[in-house]
Amino acid sequence: MKYEPVFKIAYANVFITDLFMRSYANSNPVVTIKNRKWEFFLPQDILEKHSEQGFEFALDGNKYKEFENRYSFFKERVKKLRETNLERLGKEEFLKFLDEFKEVIVGFRDTYKETEFFYFTKIEKELNEYIKGKCSFQDLLSNRVEIGLWPEKIRRLADYIIGMQHLKFEYRKMFNEVVKGKESSCSKLLQQLVARTGREDATSMTINEVKDCLNGKEVKDVSDRHVYSYIKWDEENKKLIIYSGGDAYRKIRELDQYIPENEVIGAPACKGFVRGEVKVILRIPTNYAEFLLKIKEGYILVSDTTGPEMIALIEKAAAIVTDEGGMMSHAAILSREFNIPCVVGTKYATKVFEDGDLIEVNANNGVVRKV
Repeated sequence: MKYEPVFKIAYANVFITDLFMRSYANSNPVVTIKNRKWEFFLPQDILEKHSEQGFEFALDGNKYKEFENRYSFFKERVKKLRETNLERLGKEEFLKFLDEFKEVIVGFRDTYKETEFFYFTKIEKELNEYIKGKCSFQDLLSNRVEIGLWPEKIRRLADYIIGMQHLKFEYRKMFNEVVKGKESSCSKLLQQLVARTGREDATSMTINEVKDCLNGKEVKDVSDRHVYSYIKWDEENKKLIIYSGGDAYRKIRELDQYIPENEVIGAPACKGFVRGEVKVILRIPTNYAEFLLKIKEGYILVSDTTGPEMIALIEKAAAIVTDEGGMMSHAAILSREFNIPCVVGTKYATKVFEDGDLIEVNANNGVVRKV
């Protein structure tokens, strides 16, 4: 079975993985953790299946409305989570909160995953074939093309993808409130796990292990999981299968792919050509304001992915290059908003390029290389 890298996170742990993988239970997912760096893989045939599902969503006249309605529903539930004062909860109340948190996050991910870039692969292919010679895909997604006289099927695909890019952006902002940064719900919960269990390795536990620990049951030390972990989902027993240490290292090596030396190839999300100096940014530092002041105008932002929290950084960038994504990824959407060259889905940009490298970004053909 051939696995493809899909997502990367600069820092994550087993507890977060336990929440995340439940939404992909039927997709045979794999997660690796190497020195806290987190990467998510899906089989190639599953990615193709999700692409077909996304195509069906686009042709379903009610699907977009469903996404809008679910957004309002989750907004209220997320607000309730964020307003809960975890420090004041007794043990039983905290255990109940853990279940509520899991329910909300898994439900949210079940919906949000259907806005991920790999659900739009077939839609993009169909639209690109139709508009060839008529207009650019960039102009279409920027809503600068009159589509009223297009065939109904193509028009539905276009309407769906144009609308979804904006709704996805709102979903992503909500996602950040839950999991990104020190003030996120997830960060506060992780702090409580350590405080209430009295164990630094609590964030490397699964949800059930945390509950056992809080209920006084013996849970072995799992601190080695943040060094090397290879994680799969056991659908039959509804739990993670976790390999750590040497076993994990050997399994991770099986997923390693050839990494190019001087250039990467991805999908052009916003056309243009630019040269500049690389700044690799994998996550927002705690001293964000100070960090932002040191960033020079006209740099090339290289990242695994981008999010709403990076808008101020993107405003200073001359181009964006990401490991992840497609035409509906966050970086692609923002690059069109700012009209700067962008190449997404390179898989290896953060491994090939380093801070200070001079590179050229050819977002007309999707090639990024060292100069």
